[in-house]
Amino acid sequence: MEEYVAGAVAGEIKNDWPREALKAQAILARTFTLYKMGKGKTPHGSDASTDPEEFQAYNPANINDNIRAAVRETRGLVMTYDGKPIRAYFHSCSGGKTATAEEGLDFREEPTPYLKMVSDPPCPDPSKERWSATFSKAEVLAALHKLGVNLTDFSAVRVAARGPSGRATRLAFDVATVSAPALRTALGPERMRSTLLESVRVTGDSVVMRGRGWGHGVGMSQFGVLDKARRGWDARRILEHYFKGIRMDKRWD
Repeated sequence: MEEYVAGAVAGEIKNDWPREALKAQAILARTFTLYKMGKGKTPHGSDASTDPEEFQAYNPANINDNIRAAVRETRGLVMTYDGKPIRAYFHSCSGGKTATAEEGLDFREEPTPYLKMVSDPPCPDPSKERWSATFSKAEVLAALHKLGVNLTDFSAVRVAARGPSGRATRLAFDVATVSAPALRTALGPERMRSTLLESVRVTGDSVVMRGRGWGHGVGMSQFGVLDKARRGWDARRILEHYFKGIRMDKRWD
């Protein structure tokens, strides 16, 4: 497990980041893995996976002494709520505020009281803080069809509902509405980088979106962690900022 965590940290963030940032990612990676293994709902039953589509990024080639020390110094530490590992969501850049699971992921399977909206610093990389994307109507219609919205055309699009952080939760195409997080997944999260939309409009045969942040916005912001570690926050303080009411449990020595 500890070797796996080192590879996951090396896959998710840069190995020259401050030690406390790496430690926060190590605790999160360990928690994320134990939660998923405990549910046993992966393609491999209760086993972990090095496939980022199933678990998280994994790149053992990037493991260095800094990452090994971060993993060693947090050995066995897991974030828990009511004695159980939490859903340790994370993303790249929040765009200024994180989101609840309901808002950012349209997740409603179980309560996640430890996931609250919190303020976050702007991303130091402008290309990740703000984004724009253009989709053809054909692409959007294909994505809508995947979600069970069988339109043949539309003339207007707007944000129909927003959550507490300002993220779009529902988008309306003419009179048909759809989950914004689900549409982001259907269109491709590398292009529709977030649901924190500043504008969305139809222009000719295209839909143009502009927004802030990169990722679903739920849980820990990796660039927020970098900012806090540079300002002297330790890993525990960082994680307790993003996950409310949690405990740090040492599951093994």
